[in-house]
Amino acid sequence: MGFVGVFSSQAPSSPSMEESYSTTGAYGLDVVYDPEFASVDIVFVHGLTGNRESTWTDKKSKIFWPKQLLPRDLPTARVWTFGYDADIIGALKTASSNTLRDHGKSLMHDLSLARLRQRSNRRPLIFVAHSLGGLVTEQTLVCARESPHQHHKDLLESTFAITFMGTPHVGSAQANWATPLTRLARVLRRTNSEIVQVLEPGSEMLANLQQGFHTMLEDYRRNHNKTIEMFCFYEELAVTGIGKIVEDHSAILSGCSNRSIHADHMGMTKFSGNRDPGYVAVSEQLWLWVHTLEDLEAQAQAASVHQVITAHHV
Repeated sequence: MGFVGVFSSQAPSSPSMEESYSTTGAYGLDVVYDPEFASVDIVFVHGLTGNRESTWTDKKSKIFWPKQLLPRDLPTARVWTFGYDADIIGALKTASSNTLRDHGKSLMHDLSLARLRQRSNRRPLIFVAHSLGGLVTEQTLVCARESPHQHHKDLLESTFAITFMGTPHVGSAQANWATPLTRLARVLRRTNSEIVQVLEPGSEMLANLQQGFHTMLEDYRRNHNKTIEMFCFYEELAVTGIGKIVEDHSAILSGCSNRSIHADHMGMTKFSGNRDPGYVAVSEQLWLWVHTLEDLEAQAQAASVHQVITAHHV
């Protein structure tokens, strides 16, 4: 299959400040596309102050691309979205006090049990994560590694790839990426202090998470003789009146393939159609991974048939 090569010259529209920092919608897992013969699960995890639909929905066209666009290009992928209380600020309500680890464990429990109930707990898994959602995804896999339960470990062992979109992997003082958000949080006075601490420059919690995540990756390579594929997208544009939320060096993991999306931090996950350059970039990467998985499955089946034929003739 191929992707449309003629791109629109219009960049995705950026939401207003009010829209960017408001959260509505449901929490937990939702299946938005469920083909009869799925070969892979793709799970979308939103970021700060987002939710499982609006983060991935273009403001003008109202296109919710995981449901309306992606199934056309990846018809064998079951598509999930995960929602959690990602408010670090609460203008009309007190923000959730859940920690990053709490959110990671929730995703681990919900997704592993859903896949186990449907007898798909060994199906290959790809995550698409925006902003804080990338850290939630990392925490999910770290928790799965630490868990004594096999259905949790299956989640880690089935993870084939992660797409990070504007995820702040670096918490050093030089990055200083959280300043615009933490400044806004202090003004509105109602904050989730645990999440804010993760976002602060020089965050010890973020450093510990990154250490745990990279230790998990090394163990995975050593025990399974394979790696988890990763690709990092970073924002090109600053948010008007605030600045660039996640700098390039913070959004890019060392050694990972990467590229920019011509949008700001909130707009980089919202695509106006299948010719939107951002959608083409993200969906092509997902297609490449799904195509690789299909090739690996075909090779495994061919090898199995060869063994049966060989054994029959012995």
